[in-house]
Amino acid sequence: VDLNVGPDFITIDGSEGGTGAAPPEFSDSIGVPLEEGLCLARNFLIGANLRHKIKLIASGRITSGFSITRNLALGADLTNSARGFMMSLGCIQALKCNSNKCPTGIATQNKDLMYGLDPEIKSVRVYNYHKRTVNSALEIIGAMGCEDIKELSAEKIMRRVRTNETQTLSDHFPIVPNGCLLDGTAPNKLQTAWDGV
Repeated sequence: VDLNVGPDFITIDGSEGGTGAAPPEFSDSIGVPLEEGLCLARNFLIGANLRHKIKLIASGRITSGFSITRNLALGADLTNSARGFMMSLGCIQALKCNSNKCPTGIATQNKDLMYGLDPEIKSVRVYNYHKRTVNSALEIIGAMGCEDIKELSAEKIMRRVRTNETQTLSDHFPIVPNGCLLDGTAPNKLQTAWDGV
C-alpha cells in the first residue's frame, strides 16, 4: 500500500475446486470455500482502499449460471471455470489426472488413451456448455431486474440459513467501509489480521 504498487488482479480459487491430481485429504479438508475467500479478499481490498485498482477473479466449482451470478454479486469482476469445461469434454472424475492414465484421454499424453478425446465432437459440447451457461447467468441477472451486470449486488440474492429464516448474501457477507483498515475501524477479526501483517 505504501509503495503504491500491486497486482492487476487476484484469483480466489475456492477449496471446492481442484483436480483429480490433488490428494483426497487435501480436496476434502483443506482450504477456504470460494464465497468466504472471495468476500475476505474483497473486504481486505475495500478496507485498504485498493478495490478500485485490483480486479477479483472467482474460481472453484463454478459450473452454472447461478454460480457465476452469485460470485459476481459477491464482488468478483469475472469468474473462471475448469470443472464444468472438463465435464463438458467428457471427464468422468476418474482421479487419474496426475498419472498419465486418464481413461477419457483428457488429462494424458498417452496416445492410446488420447484416442478417446475427439476434438470435432467435444468442441461442440464445450461450445454449447459455455454458451448455455453464460446465457443462463444473463437470464438470471435479468430476472433479478438488472439491465446491466453492474447493477448486480449481494442484496438481491437470498440464502436460507435456517429452516424458517433467509438472509441476503449482503447480510451473510457484509461489505466493510472503504478505507476502514487504514484508519483502524474495520471489524475486529479483519483489523487484527491486517495489523498482524
